[in-house]
Amino acid sequence: MYSTSERYVDIVKALGTQFYGMTRRELAKAVGIELGGTFSKIMDNLRESGITREYPRYGKERVETVYQLKDFFSLFYLHFIYGKGTNAGNWRTLQRTSTFYTWAGNTFEMLCIEHLAQIKDVLRIATINRNYCWRGVGPNGHTSQIDLVLEWKGERTDYLCEMKFSEHEFVIDKKYEGELADKIDAFIASKQHTKTHSVQLVMVTTNGLSNGIHSKDVNQQLTLNDLFR
Repeated sequence: MYSTSERYVDIVKALGTQFYGMTRRELAKAVGIELGGTFSKIMDNLRESGITREYPRYGKERVETVYQLKDFFSLFYLHFIYGKGTNAGNWRTLQRTSTFYTWAGNTFEMLCIEHLAQIKDVLRIATINRNYCWRGVGPNGHTSQIDLVLEWKGERTDYLCEMKFSEHEFVIDKKYEGELADKIDAFIASKQHTKTHSVQLVMVTTNGLSNGIHSKDVNQQLTLNDLFR
């Protein structure tokens, strides 16, 4: 029999394997716990303690509630220390590895989510009517994901936010330009997009965006400094 404390640990570890989170059913299956009162209490306690968050994901026939690990220390520990033993190495050996860049990108994205109020202020959005994650299939058959959509009904605008970590100015190349176009087309064709709303593509980067021939679709941009205004 598992103790309740072990269940907490199992759930945190399971969420640590899926950065974008898991649905209630996926999470319960992963840790081998039945859906019910005990599971709900654990998830409520983790959310209230600031370790996890719940967010809506649109794009399918019905809205999915997704549970995501958001505690920065837990994300670091599970990524670099847990299960690594003496092979964990030190920070100098970890920097600028593929593992480091994956962690840095995910961490920057979570940092942006945690500073939603600052993003709203810089974009001069008076009221956010909805903020959510969107994942769906576009007209070309490609699956796309938008990690942060801000809807402002007052100005009839949907802000599609992309968050990218880079040690220097972030460069949008031809391939990524095509991916951004797919995301916009897929969202505009979805049920979540109100047809009378305009769409604004927002890039949030650590050190700014390099202006190039492939960045013409970007309407607004923010940097790491804007998150700490």
